[in-house]
Amino acid sequence: MNYNNSDLANAFPPSLRDDALKAISILPQPSWNTGAFSVSVSGETVSIPYRVYHDPALIDPSRLTSVQIELVDCLLTRHHSGFIREKHLASILCANHEWVPPFLVQLVGEYVIEILHLVRRNLHHLDPQLYRAFLRGNPSFFALTKQRVISYWDCYHRSVRREDYAGFQIVEFQDHLRATEK
Repeated sequence: MNYNNSDLANAFPPSLRDDALKAISILPQPSWNTGAFSVSVSGETVSIPYRVYHDPALIDPSRLTSVQIELVDCLLTRHHSGFIREKHLASILCANHEWVPPFLVQLVGEYVIEILHLVRRNLHHLDPQLYRAFLRGNPSFFALTKQRVISYWDCYHRSVRREDYAGFQIVEFQDHLRATEK
């Protein structure tokens, strides 16, 4: 079966279409394809893949702009390898663009504890207004993320007290952002 990258441009707002197409043009063709989840970014629906299966060794971003590299980093936070997800998350943690929050928030609802620790250590880098707007605009997505945090803690990390678990600390931070004006 043939898979292609063209749908990956839908992971970003239409205003980024040209940059997204340039960014995905450097990705090798995937050997596998997965479903996607939809969220709202500044009032526009985007469709982000659950997982991507590109070989990072074949990706050369040298001809991309900084925005296009950030788009590739966002997509690679969806990589099937947790190590690759963590590496590319580190590259976008300080980014202040409206298309970044769905990629970070999705990772909070996943099982890789090292990723949760990375997010927790960098909460002070997140733009409060940007994340507040995203979380308020996607209440169902955020509720599902919180449910996943509970499930993964219950399944894999129950020996850690709830108040000490990075996932709970992150969603508490995000809940506080949603509830405050500034």
